[in-house]
Amino acid sequence: MPQYTVPAETGKHRLENIAIIAAVAITAAVTVLSMTVFKDPGFHLDLDYLMALQNFREYSNDIFTGFFQYVTYLGTGHVIIFLLILVYFCFSTRTGLFLVQVLGYSSMLNGLLKPTVSALRPWMRDELIVPAGDAKVAATGFSFPSGHSTTATGFFGGLVSRLGSVKPYLWVVCPVIILLVMFSRNYLGVHTPQDVLIGLISTIFIVLLMHKIFRWISRGNEQSQGRKKGMLFLISVILSLLAVVFIECRSYPETVDAAKLVQDSYKNSGLFLGASFTLFFLHYFRGYEAENATLRQKVIMTALAVILALLSYYCLNGALKELMPVRLAKVTGSFFTVFGVFGLLPALAARLGYGVSGDAKSREN
Repeated sequence: MPQYTVPAETGKHRLENIAIIAAVAITAAVTVLSMTVFKDPGFHLDLDYLMALQNFREYSNDIFTGFFQYVTYLGTGHVIIFLLILVYFCFSTRTGLFLVQVLGYSSMLNGLLKPTVSALRPWMRDELIVPAGDAKVAATGFSFPSGHSTTATGFFGGLVSRLGSVKPYLWVVCPVIILLVMFSRNYLGVHTPQDVLIGLISTIFIVLLMHKIFRWISRGNEQSQGRKKGMLFLISVILSLLAVVFIECRSYPETVDAAKLVQDSYKNSGLFLGASFTLFFLHYFRGYEAENATLRQKVIMTALAVILALLSYYCLNGALKELMPVRLAKVTGSFFTVFGVFGLLPALAARLGYGVSGDAKSREN
């Protein structure tokens, strides 16, 4: 009797579906535990772990603290957007656009989980927990899940899932970076193990989901693809509005300044909207592609993108806070940062012939 062989592509998609289901199940289970068992005053295993790390820091005279303070920066938005700009404008715009979506969607999920669980930071739960150095400064918002772990997994996890087949070394480098960032958040005393675990698992779900979405978009003609991208943007608007309603109606612990702790969720909604609109916008307006750019064009575009990102962060966000409520300013500023750098700037560059193939130029002329 002839044996039936499962096609490689079918087997791959089946494993992908299993991984998605597992990621959703783990995220849901740990989220429920974080809202119940882990909030019980009698539960302190996570804090005991952080205290053990804190004791090690003290007894070792902070021998590794400086190293992990640098490592943790690999999960900050400033560093990740710089790395994303390098990928987008220097190496592969197609990969960069995929990563923009991953980071946008994972930020939105992170922004929903934080107010849902409303987990307090370790030092708010136990005054004996003292974060190392200035790690506390960047530890804003609620604790669960870890934003640094989410961002690091989104970028490096998305990168290896996209390019790992052609650059095998990424399967070693990227997971090591992700795990180091996760551990750094524990070592510095600003996140519990469950915080970083769900930052990882929930973002793996987003990476896998994004591969499915991109395959779904690619099916059909150009008109069909445009409709699908428009549908995704419409869904992102609806989800963002529902998230705002949920965040505003949610009750929070009376012992904390909830208005300040939920600001990150508004910023994340802006990132989500900016990423989704960028994908829709670039379908109808030809954008710069690093694959077609000269070295000179890559250098110029990277420099312009970095300058625009810095202006958005240091000037635009500050100006918006003077003109509108802080929460609305967070959404608007994040939206225009993502759309401006990865949507509008590439479209304007393409109009000047930057990163456009020779065939495309001849058709436009």
